[in-house]
Amino acid sequence: MIYLPASHLITFALDADKGRYTVVTCSPGFTRVPREVIVEDRRFNDDINANLILRGPNTTKKENGRKITFFTGLQETKYKGVYLGNVMTYGRAGERIRNGVIVRFSDDAGRLTLRYFPAYYPYPDGRAAFVAEVVGRGLI
Repeated sequence: MIYLPASHLITFALDADKGRYTVVTCSPGFTRVPREVIVEDRRFNDDINANLILRGPNTTKKENGRKITFFTGLQETKYKGVYLGNVMTYGRAGERIRNGVIVRFSDDAGRLTLRYFPAYYPYPDGRAAFVAEVVGRGLI
């Protein structure tokens, strides 16, 4: 059995008029994931090892433009509609913290379920087993 750290489950429904997913259910007090998220094809940044992007709608100013405050590439897994990603945040001393996310889309893509693992993202050789454990336990 693989160790799974504490996590938070958030479900979203597609708002087709806005082209965004909006929160349906969320752990009380959990605010690390925006209440609306956007899924889009990766278009510009070849450094991102994913074809889909999950991002929040909010941006902040930076020197050369704008920065998206919630952002991850979504890497396909061997499970239909299940993707793995990581969201970068910063700790008190400015250290980078990788937070794992596993996302599952419903068959019609009308619903999105996201499991957020604060301060935990497995090493590359452990990612497939990690996803298998989460899916196998019915956590996503």
